[in-house]
Amino acid sequence: MSNNKQQNTKSPTISIIVANYNNDIYLDDCLRSVVSQSFTDWECIVVDDGSIDGSGPIIERWAKRDKRIIPVFQENHGASHARNVGLNMARGRWIGFLDADDCFCQDALKMLYECGEQNNADIVGGGGVRVPDDFKLGDMTSDSFTNPPFIVLGFNTQDVMKMEYLGETHRIVWVWRRLFRRHVLENVRFDEELYPGEDTCFIYEALPHARRIVETKGMVVYHRMARRSVSASPFNQKSFRWIPPTMRRLRWIMDTYYGKAYQRHFYKNYQDMIIGDMVINTLANGRMMHVAAQCLNEIYGTDILPTKYLPWTKRFILWLFMKIFG
Repeated sequence: MSNNKQQNTKSPTISIIVANYNNDIYLDDCLRSVVSQSFTDWECIVVDDGSIDGSGPIIERWAKRDKRIIPVFQENHGASHARNVGLNMARGRWIGFLDADDCFCQDALKMLYECGEQNNADIVGGGGVRVPDDFKLGDMTSDSFTNPPFIVLGFNTQDVMKMEYLGETHRIVWVWRRLFRRHVLENVRFDEELYPGEDTCFIYEALPHARRIVETKGMVVYHRMARRSVSASPFNQKSFRWIPPTMRRLRWIMDTYYGKAYQRHFYKNYQDMIIGDMVINTLANGRMMHVAAQCLNEIYGTDILPTKYLPWTKRFILWLFMKIFG
């Protein structure tokens, strides 16, 4: 059941969407980092996706303390559905995301907003600082930014490739380190059938709707390497079950928006990751090779998994893996 306490009539400049599920140990830091922003014209839509921990009272306490925080409580439908609920509610000219176990740096919204407006950008992004699970938000006095260096990019093969090589702090698939003008996301939503993989598809579908993209050197988010996160989860079937449906969605995105030159580049690199996840990992763990091959069999030999873009050695490794375990 949804509980929407959206009250203000004036539309804010920025809408921040926080999807939460059982993150009560991190939520106070997350919401404190939003309320402490030097840029103040925002709304924060917190969508609680059926949490069974102590998240509810924390969200309600912050919403009572600050009317810019808008709580929404719903049954569990997954992170993508929760984010889409927030997107459908968002009223800001700019829209951003923040994971419930992450925190904004002090001047993140101010820096992103000013850099985006001054450069007439449609998407503006900063960096994500990886922090340990036990990270605690301090007074943030050391995180102020003044006109950090930035680059201006467009939607073309060369510039999208540049974005991919900005480094670990500026990973292209991190949705929560950016602000998007609302028109960019007008027809873009998270695929609710994907997890993980939804962020990758979302970003690659959003980029074509932007004429100008700005990437700043300044850090904007503390990204917690939480034990509860997907990246920290143990090796099991979920480590690769997500790949076939994600590849199907990416095939549609690539065919709809991206030229052949970029597709060659993208699929070569993305399939390197797949070989690592589904072949190297299973062999290294000495188990689930047949399950991985069964998953791959759904897309192996089709345009959804275009192995023609791989070097012959990696095509052979994939073929041999399927021959033995498929």
